[in-house]
Amino acid sequence: MPHTNRKKNLQNSRPKPRIVHTKRQQIEDSDGWTHVIDAPRCSTPSKGKEWLHAGDFERNGASYINRTLAEVQKDFEHHSQQWEQNEACEGLKKALEEIEGKIKVNNVVVLGLGSLQGARREGRRTSFTQLAALRTMVKTMGMSSDHWNEILECIFQDPQFTDLDSEFLTSLGYVVVEDPQAIGKITVNTLVYAIHCYADVYMAVAEGPQPSIMVITDVDNFGRFNV
Repeated sequence: MPHTNRKKNLQNSRPKPRIVHTKRQQIEDSDGWTHVIDAPRCSTPSKGKEWLHAGDFERNGASYINRTLAEVQKDFEHHSQQWEQNEACEGLKKALEEIEGKIKVNNVVVLGLGSLQGARREGRRTSFTQLAALRTMVKTMGMSSDHWNEILECIFQDPQFTDLDSEFLTSLGYVVVEDPQAIGKITVNTLVYAIHCYADVYMAVAEGPQPSIMVITDVDNFGRFNV
């Protein structure tokens, strides 16, 4: 009996297996398949150190991926097709038809579109979609009455643009200028296309002539502006 009790005590003294809980995350590969994997444990970043999205190169604190002109063109075609199939595309066309004949537009100034080479996939998707929406606007206005010029000059400005961004936009017939040259191109007959820009960009626009149309974020997020 003593021998049996000692055996039971030894069994009870064994440490219980430790259960380790891991977080799961979804990743999407280049073919569009979604995989569920264990998220690797990572140490807490040191104070004051910024974490950047993985990219092929970095410039002025922003990460970018390598792309060719042909790849950017293909990406734009893909996102343009998705935009044209979206209900928002038809809604935008109808909104432009409602203001037809009421205002005059001679040129378009695009601020803060974002780089089409940005390391963040969601950021690139947003920039491509905004560009597709802009082309819808310009095309719709060009096909309207005499209140729209047949050929609208489109001027782009963003400090994050790469040489490839400029090359691609130029291939579409647009003009790319350095910061802050585009601000000086804004007149009372300008369409300003500036979605999700910093507050100082909207301040610079507000200090000049009031444009005919402004497509921007909710400026109430930054306080009061004279726009």
